[in-house]
Amino acid sequence: MLRAIPVSEATPYLYYVLGWPWTRLFGFGEVGLRSLSALVGTAIIPVTYGAGAALVSRRSGLVAAALVSVHPFLVWYSQEARAYSLVVLLTACTLLFFGHALRTGGRSAFLGWALASSLALATHYFAAFLVLPEAAWLLARSPARRRAILAALVPAAMLLALLPLALDQRGAGGAVTDASLASRIAGVPKGLTVGYSFPAEVAGSVLAGALLVLGLVLFAVRARPELRRRALVPGALAAVSILVPVALALAGTDYVIVRNTILAIVPGAICVAAGYTANRLGLAAAAALCILLLAITLSVSLDQRYGRTDWRGAAERLDEPLDARAIVVTPYMSRQLWEPYLPDLAEPTEDTVSVREIAVVGLATEGGFSGGAVRPPDGPPLGDVPGFELVEVDRTPTFTLFRYRAERPTEVSTGTLAGLRLADIQPGLLLQQPRAVHGAG
Repeated sequence: MLRAIPVSEATPYLYYVLGWPWTRLFGFGEVGLRSLSALVGTAIIPVTYGAGAALVSRRSGLVAAALVSVHPFLVWYSQEARAYSLVVLLTACTLLFFGHALRTGGRSAFLGWALASSLALATHYFAAFLVLPEAAWLLARSPARRRAILAALVPAAMLLALLPLALDQRGAGGAVTDASLASRIAGVPKGLTVGYSFPAEVAGSVLAGALLVLGLVLFAVRARPELRRRALVPGALAAVSILVPVALALAGTDYVIVRNTILAIVPGAICVAAGYTANRLGLAAAAALCILLLAITLSVSLDQRYGRTDWRGAAERLDEPLDARAIVVTPYMSRQLWEPYLPDLAEPTEDTVSVREIAVVGLATEGGFSGGAVRPPDGPPLGDVPGFELVEVDRTPTFTLFRYRAERPTEVSTGTLAGLRLADIQPGLLLQQPRAVHGAG
């Protein structure tokens, strides 16, 4: 696992180091893989309350915790076997200790901040866009300057230690998407407010945006000056964690993907919560926004057209092959990740393969702002294969399947197979043998 991360992932090691023993205990099924992120995502809620109370007020912490508990983007990544939920939790911990360090200058607060900051950096490189501004603010405003300097040296050392790995991962860490930089930048505020696509997306996004703007207006004109001054700190941290990556992208170092900016949600929620707590109108707006976010979260969970890529449905439709089968799938899916749904897979090791059946699969994937359900590519395939006949076309709301068969096992090049993809992106190529062949082997 450790050898594979530099060439296959765009984040440091910590999430995978935690996930390795977790999956040995709870298995490699969906529950085993996703439960770590679910537990971590749940822990974000009380930490957000603590951070809001330390930085602004208990009422602001409570409102911020309510917002993150139903936030569609946080709920989505609390179900992903990926590092995003963990980095949100750890950066929320940095905010918690950061607030206490500013108020008290206590040794334990600085120690907690140094540890949480280092672990956040070891989880995701984008944590630097929150940790570094926190360090600068502590150095400038902390009542315990010497402790602030010593604490800042710890995440600085972690950054230096991670630098060789980050350089190795540059090829894997870019914005892996066909979307333009302008559209990705425009999608960041929408994604951080309401997440990916959902039913009635335009209306829901506009309403959520209006409620968010109302909170910011109340923050500017109704919040008490002392609370406003305190809340500006997490608000500025949220803004910096978004604007600095955008500025780097405009300068040519492009890593802007909305999920990379997910760590801005907690400080942003704490800031706007200070506006919601200014009066009864603000509390009503916060309650309305929580209800709306919960409705979006539930609608995404209950409507498969807006859910995750339907690997299970496509695998069930493929069933067990009677003859050797090649699978051409977009988006790319590795053998190891698809095996829980479709066992006995292999990846081609030669330039040609001998198969009698070819299954071309295109799956719908979550999008940024679509104005409707995300749809799978509907074909036809971008190429053809001599000697094979199209015998089946199956279009569903979550995937499209084209099935080809030949009269006998036929040699096909991997280049020809890749040309059958349903979308103009790199496909995954997989091989599947009848179970009887595996038994004989």
